[in-house]
Amino acid sequence: ITAQWSPIIWFLIFLGATLFVVYKGVDKGIEKLSRILMPLLLVLILGIAIFSLTLKFTDGTVTRTGLQGLKAYVVPNFEGMTLKQFLVVLTDAMGQLFYSISVAMGIMITYGSYVKKDTDINKSVNQIEFFDTLVAFLAGLMIIPSVVAFNGGDASTISAGPGLMFGVLPKVFESMGMGTFIGTVFFVLVFFAALTSSISLME
Repeated sequence: ITAQWSPIIWFLIFLGATLFVVYKGVDKGIEKLSRILMPLLLVLILGIAIFSLTLKFTDGTVTRTGLQGLKAYVVPNFEGMTLKQFLVVLTDAMGQLFYSISVAMGIMITYGSYVKKDTDINKSVNQIEFFDTLVAFLAGLMIIPSVVAFNGGDASTISAGPGLMFGVLPKVFESMGMGTFIGTVFFVLVFFAALTSSISLME
């Protein structure tokens, strides 16, 4: 993303793909495709997360495992935590929540336009909350144990954000027997997931 022209060119290609889908109609292809691809992505994330827990990496005399990463991921560390730091974490979490379920950007209005009159809104909201939290947890389970196994889980690496997916996961795929194939399928599915989000933003 630090290159001069390639980010702009790829952005325009992605924007063109989004425009094309919106112009042709969401229900005429991408919706049917998403019903197959998004569950497939969820299954793949679950499989990669389980594989990440089995990782073992030796760096000289130190051996790091995915299970150590699991502990770092799910066991809270309150050492040195102040009230101010807690409020920062809480604010960040709330910001992520509003972004993740598309409340802050008003995308629910777009999604609402597709809802049938007989749809149980409360049930739909519960499903969104559950699956959004599940996917977020599994994404962390897929990446954090890998970061700890390969890089020791230093703060600078973990705070890299979305770039972790492109920096760490290729190493995970490389550790697999069919890493190239699984990695290709994974990133193609991530592309479609991003495209569905982009469509809702444009609409």
